[in-house]
Amino acid sequence: MSSQPRRPSFPFALVSLLLIIGLIAGGIIFFKLQLPLLMLSGWVICAILGKLLGYSYEELELGAFELIQKAMGACLILVCVGALIGAWISSGTVPIMIYAGLKIISPSIFLVTSLIVCSLTSIFTGTSWGTIGTVGVALMGIGAGLGFDPGLTAATIICGAFFGDKMSPLSDTTNMAAAVCGTPLFRHIRHMWFTITPAYVITFCIYLFLGFRQTNDAMSPEQIDLILNGLSHHFNLGIGAVLPMILVLVMLLRRCSPILAITSGALCGVAVAVICNGMDVSVAFNSMWKGFHADFGDSPMLDKLLNRGGVTSMLNIMCLVVLACGLGGMLRRMGVIDVALEPLARRANNGFRLVVSTLIVGYGTLMLTAAIYFSIVMTGTLMAPVFRRHGFRAENCSRVVEDASTLGGPLVPWANNALYPMATLGVAYLDYIPYVYLLFLTPCFSILYAIFNITMTRLSPEEQGQVSLLKQKA
Repeated sequence: MSSQPRRPSFPFALVSLLLIIGLIAGGIIFFKLQLPLLMLSGWVICAILGKLLGYSYEELELGAFELIQKAMGACLILVCVGALIGAWISSGTVPIMIYAGLKIISPSIFLVTSLIVCSLTSIFTGTSWGTIGTVGVALMGIGAGLGFDPGLTAATIICGAFFGDKMSPLSDTTNMAAAVCGTPLFRHIRHMWFTITPAYVITFCIYLFLGFRQTNDAMSPEQIDLILNGLSHHFNLGIGAVLPMILVLVMLLRRCSPILAITSGALCGVAVAVICNGMDVSVAFNSMWKGFHADFGDSPMLDKLLNRGGVTSMLNIMCLVVLACGLGGMLRRMGVIDVALEPLARRANNGFRLVVSTLIVGYGTLMLTAAIYFSIVMTGTLMAPVFRRHGFRAENCSRVVEDASTLGGPLVPWANNALYPMATLGVAYLDYIPYVYLLFLTPCFSILYAIFNITMTRLSPEEQGQVSLLKQKA
């Protein structure tokens, strides 16, 4: 009979995490190794560590599969968005958005326009991924046409999309954070406005300044005309090209499944490409798999902007999501993450320490599991009772959980919420990370408010009595 697996000690848990982090960081920094293979190598280390604790590999594999299963929704959306991009370029949907943007938007206000458009789209639809995969793709083309750094353009899209994801009552992450921490949904949303509003205003002002500074370096009218002429020559930019976009937005606003909405938009794009652009059926349909490919002659900018998309463009990212989530699932099954974080929660005995500890737990679980949903559940479950025990209302915890887990996703290069915009927008992590000011500033305001006890709402005497009664029963 096999012995019962034992709970890891704190030193064992800490050494285990340092081994995994050292493997990944050292492999990337010193040897330029591929991240998916480093994640897969981490499975071997987990198997050895698990054996020392009494776990069989089969038990650890079940833990890996459990978290991978939760990531399958994200992987399916990656497949659908890859297909959508290929189909929408073929149909002229992305080209017409780029054409209209170059005609209408002034370079000086492009960055703030991108931020606002993505913020509103994400608030109304409740999905950052849907926003990035639709209007975000077009905004990247507009930014390139106006001469903006792709990383800077991507940062405005990411900040706007994840702002809306955090603040929308339709967002799954918003509802999950409120539910896990035991906070009424709209109280949770109202409480988040206190910290994210100043961060958003500062971000807006920085982008406005950068936009005016960019005006001197913008493309000449002749270069922009070359892009516009290339778009109008190769695509039918009529009303038909707009139909796939309208279909997706309507379906998302009606709370349809993002997978169904995006796939429907892709198929609609194929139909428009065949009917309006005269594309061969097999070429249009296969663009969902292999992406769009065409020769734009004397416009290399269009070659770079539009020869992309397809499911195959997302395969590397999907592989990394699966392997990273599997690694996190193994660490969770061994109890390594729980044991490593418990001392941090125990030492949080005032507002400042509570907020900082929650941020550390949120970012830490994101880095170790690459899964935003697990990070929200783990952080909220661990920290919400600690907030209540020290007399703070649950919305203080749920606000910080979203600061770390929702807004922190794009900050962790192997997390789903970083891999997705990198693949969809065609930018590298180091390209956009210096410019995502909103994601850095919001948790800073949470810490600042905790230091000066601003908006750190307290439990009423009756609520404190209920907490004390529950502690006595426990």
